Amino acid sequence: MRETAGVTLRAILRYVRARGGDGAVRLALQLAGETEPAEAYDDPRRWWSYQTKINVFDAAAKVLGDEGIGLHVGQSILSYSVNHPLRLGLLLLGGPSQLLRVIAATSAKFNNAADMSTLSVARNQATVEYRLRPGYRPSQYDCDYTRGLLTQLPALFGRPAATVDHEQCQVRGAEACVYTVRWRQRRWFRRNRAGARADDASGDMLAGRIELLQRTVAELVAAEQPERALAIVADRAGYAVNAEAFLLVASPAPDAPRQVHGYGLSDSEIEVLSAAPPTSFAGTLVVDIASPNRYYGYLVAFCRDFFDAERRMLDAYANLAAVTLDALSALESAAERRRLAESLLDLARRLTTARTADEVAGVTADAVRSVMAADSATVLLHSDGHLRVAATAGGGDERQRRARRLAISRADTDLFERFQAGTGEARVYDRDSADPYIAGLLEAFGHQMMVVVDIALPGHPYGILVAAYDNPRDTAQARKIAGRMVGVADQAATVLRTCELLETNWRLAHVDPLTGLSNRRAFLAALESAIETGEGAVLFIDLDGFKAVNDSLGHAAGDELLAAVAGRLGGCIRAGDVVARLGGDEFVVLTHGTLGATGVPELAERVESAFAAPISVLDGTLVQARASVGGTRFAAGEESRVVLHRADIAMYEAKRGAYAVLS
Repeated sequence: MRETAGVTLRAILRYVRARGGDGAVRLALQLAGETEPAEAYDDPRRWWSYQTKINVFDAAAKVLGDEGIGLHVGQSILSYSVNHPLRLGLLLLGGPSQLLRVIAATSAKFNNAADMSTLSVARNQATVEYRLRPGYRPSQYDCDYTRGLLTQLPALFGRPAATVDHEQCQVRGAEACVYTVRWRQRRWFRRNRAGARADDASGDMLAGRIELLQRTVAELVAAEQPERALAIVADRAGYAVNAEAFLLVASPAPDAPRQVHGYGLSDSEIEVLSAAPPTSFAGTLVVDIASPNRYYGYLVAFCRDFFDAERRMLDAYANLAAVTLDALSALESAAERRRLAESLLDLARRLTTARTADEVAGVTADAVRSVMAADSATVLLHSDGHLRVAATAGGGDERQRRARRLAISRADTDLFERFQAGTGEARVYDRDSADPYIAGLLEAFGHQMMVVVDIALPGHPYGILVAAYDNPRDTAQARKIAGRMVGVADQAATVLRTCELLETNWRLAHVDPLTGLSNRRAFLAALESAIETGEGAVLFIDLDGFKAVNDSLGHAAGDELLAAVAGRLGGCIRAGDVVARLGGDEFVVLTHGTLGATGVPELAERVESAFAAPISVLDGTLVQARASVGGTRFAAGEESRVVLHRADIAMYEAKRGAYAVLS
């Protein structure tokens, strides 16, 4: 559990090792119920549970006979756990006061089981609250450890350790621990106090400005949003130079609105000055907020005169803003890439469960709207010479109803030709599109822009993917959207190809290729299912004289005759009944439900009457087809092979005379 940073466990065990050796460390871990090797607890990158920390503290106290071990470890933290990079980062804050002002953000890097906050800060004194979160049991070791840590804050900056009074304690029933921290201010000594007054004043002013810059660094460390970072810089830089007025204009990201902050200027002046970057002239200082990665904006200070040091100070704030924005942008980009990867993984997972083209389209449309932050997303698939809407997400019910009726043909737009060409290129359209059909679609659906990507594999164009936006996007955004959509479209195309192959394999296994009817395998499966669930009947049909047609007119004529027979049989049955070709000129009909004494003969009569009219084959040659029909009823629980055999016998009885029904 990520509750206690590894630096704490490392500090405890290094303290134990320094006083009792490696044997004491092994014994302490054994008493604490820990099973991992001692080296695992020396990794500052690893996190542990709150209870692990308390258990190790308790075991260490027993091994060393030191009930004050929490305080002692906290007081020795600089020796055991604070490395040089961390100490350097804390030193940038300037002093104990600045560190205590951001203690909440700092403590969160080490402890997720409690919240620490500064209630008040004075010149050399502060009041700090430490509150365990619900579900954690207070421990004297933890309270003492926190107290020991607080004594070391001034020591980070080369000053004597602080004194800490622990006035309220959670162990004693208080809602939170409250500590009062006191430290001594640094004293400066000079040989000639009278002759150094001017230098002291200058030094105090510079120190004050440096302290302000350090405080800004501390606050920027805690800032999570670029807009917040710019507001902090704008506020602090206004005090960094002796200026009558001040202006900051910057965009935290290429597609983000500009942030404008002004002091000592009227609204009209801010509007004019922020319209374009001003140039430096007498009475102004202009510095760019820029890094090697990009240009963000500028800072301007207005005054009668400036010292060189003030320009350097303003440059420092501008550089600080740029570095901070670079860091926040990198974090946001990483988070965005993580979200995109998670969305694409979720899409891949959901696509694996899709079994039909419509299911693939539905999953893809939902994913595109989410991943591309689109107002609506639509998948159009190729069918009967048109691109038809297979799924749509977002946009409201009315838009979706209108989209469902949409069918794009070759005559409507060159979008169709581009789709069939399968170039794989993403295309961006807006209201100014040269294609009147596309421009009309955007206007009709109330969109300002749409990005179109082909759903295609080489030689297999399936459709198009559309992300639509009610507000315009700039070129950079459109390229980013298109790039993401290509990956989604490729996934969809791959799954559509899989569905296509599965459908083909299924048809090969279950459909008679000549007639389009169910084949023997599919019929036997349907018969098994029908027998398991209830009653029904089977008709067995054999064409009389079919061999003569093949011999006299050829096999092509025979094939046409079989296909025509299949069509006529399909017209005789009810919805839910099954017609199949077993092979050659043998057909069967499976009908569900209870049939009375006349039900099966009536069905057989309908089948026989379907052959009354002759059938045209080849170039118009008429063939009078005749059929022998036999049938049998079945009940639940019978064997399918027995039922089919009974129907076959009934058919042969019919060949010798009249229609026969065998029960």
